[in-house]
Amino acid sequence: MSLSASGSAIDMEQLEHRQHLMSEFQGHINALHDHKEGERGICLTSLVAKLKADWHILSPEERAEITSVLAPSKTDLFEPMAVNPAPPSAFRDTCWGSQKDNRVDTEHFSVQWDNGISTESNAQAFADSLEESWDVEVTELGWKEPRGGAMYQMLVTIENLGSGAGAYTTVDSCAGDYRAYVVASSGSFSAGNWYKTMACHELHHAIQYAYGFSHEFWWWEATATWIEDLVYPYANDWANALYMFAQSPHVGMNASAGNSQDQTLFWHTYGMGIWGMFLDQHVGGNDLVKDTWYESQGRGGQYDFWMPDAIEETGHDFDELMSDFMAATAVMDYRDRNYITDAQRASNVGALPADGGSSYRDRPHSLGMNFIEFDASLGEAGMALKVSFDGDGEADYWNAVLVRGNFSVDESVVFDLSGGTEGTATIPFDGDAPVHLVVSPVFEDAQGYYYNWRNADEFDYTWTAELVEAGSGGGSDDTGTDDAGSGIPPQRNANQGSSELGTKGGCACSSSSAPGLGWLGLMFAGLVGLRRRR
Repeated sequence: MSLSASGSAIDMEQLEHRQHLMSEFQGHINALHDHKEGERGICLTSLVAKLKADWHILSPEERAEITSVLAPSKTDLFEPMAVNPAPPSAFRDTCWGSQKDNRVDTEHFSVQWDNGISTESNAQAFADSLEESWDVEVTELGWKEPRGGAMYQMLVTIENLGSGAGAYTTVDSCAGDYRAYVVASSGSFSAGNWYKTMACHELHHAIQYAYGFSHEFWWWEATATWIEDLVYPYANDWANALYMFAQSPHVGMNASAGNSQDQTLFWHTYGMGIWGMFLDQHVGGNDLVKDTWYESQGRGGQYDFWMPDAIEETGHDFDELMSDFMAATAVMDYRDRNYITDAQRASNVGALPADGGSSYRDRPHSLGMNFIEFDASLGEAGMALKVSFDGDGEADYWNAVLVRGNFSVDESVVFDLSGGTEGTATIPFDGDAPVHLVVSPVFEDAQGYYYNWRNADEFDYTWTAELVEAGSGGGSDDTGTDDAGSGIPPQRNANQGSSELGTKGGCACSSSSAPGLGWLGLMFAGLVGLRRRR
């Protein structure tokens, strides 16, 4: 290829990327402006991180348009922040001093706003919630302080970003290092107590920056959503976000909006807070979630640390955890289950024998899941369900599991898949509870900053199922284990991880509609042994 042809191809690729980036920006800002009073707000941290990474390819007009919305008091969204003298009355100050007309100061934060943008009472309430969040996230749970936390107050500004509730966290250089700061929309204080959730969520983004920039975008939002439940256990705002996971479980675990207006992909990043809940409640508590961030430090990449690699770095086997996650999620075996919507079923089976496969509507992405449910009425005393599975060989391998239970995992069986793609498993099926087949492909190319989730690889599969006599085998020596041996440890006590969090009530119900959806409503083992590498 000639140099001129090569340059032209690069220009076209860059132009397309610019268009997608602007499309994502506009879609999220439209969602912010369409916010209704009392609804949960929107976090724009990942969007701003993408803009920062690719700011150089945008035109001056595009930069001006974005700046006017996200930083109306600046001439350029990412221009270096001016360092101003500290007010004489401040015991400590932000690294940049005062940036606004007014300020409320606490031990770790300075919330600032210009005249007419906010009120002192709103700023004080926000500052108090930020301090409450610091007490839990940093002091109790042991997450890192945001960079510069021992030297400076964190700057938090309230801006007029439109009428909606929203916020973002980003970084700027100051005193020889990068420091995180938060920008909150003035409309956030008309969304009930959501500003409290906003406080703990955005603080967690500032904490995440202290570990570096390695994790893929989805884990930034998923972790910040998960921790909301530990800081404000009574709020349950996270339920609205998990609803979007429940509506699209076929979407890849590590999917993100991919520079588009695809709201399913955007909200899926928050919905994957359920992975944080699984690691916390079923495996290693807050410390394991925190370890995924600890292991991200010092890596050379940016926004490309793949979760299977992160889990392996913590000393766990990702495929084993993925199988357990698939089992737990089939029955939503989580604390506060009554707030969580059941995951959409790819198929509900009402007669045996039966067969089926993937559909165009919800064919799974890499690390996405399909759930096939066999009605409890199909089971009989002394009988078992035998299922044969055959997955698309275009995937590197598959995870597949049979799960019996209603609201908790009574029993689970992991498929031993030949070549990582096909095999048979059997599970007792007495008719006391439904059985769920959960399947998930693994495709190692589906990772990193530049993977196109807008046109994600999808994978086909087929299955057959029949009722057989218990103990008759059927292609797998493993016919199930009791709960203690299923690989699903008992749930930890609701207080575990913090003596201050308090217990929370719950009920066992087959499904719960998403509470307070508002505008949100508009919108994993198979292979035994080590994961294969290309």
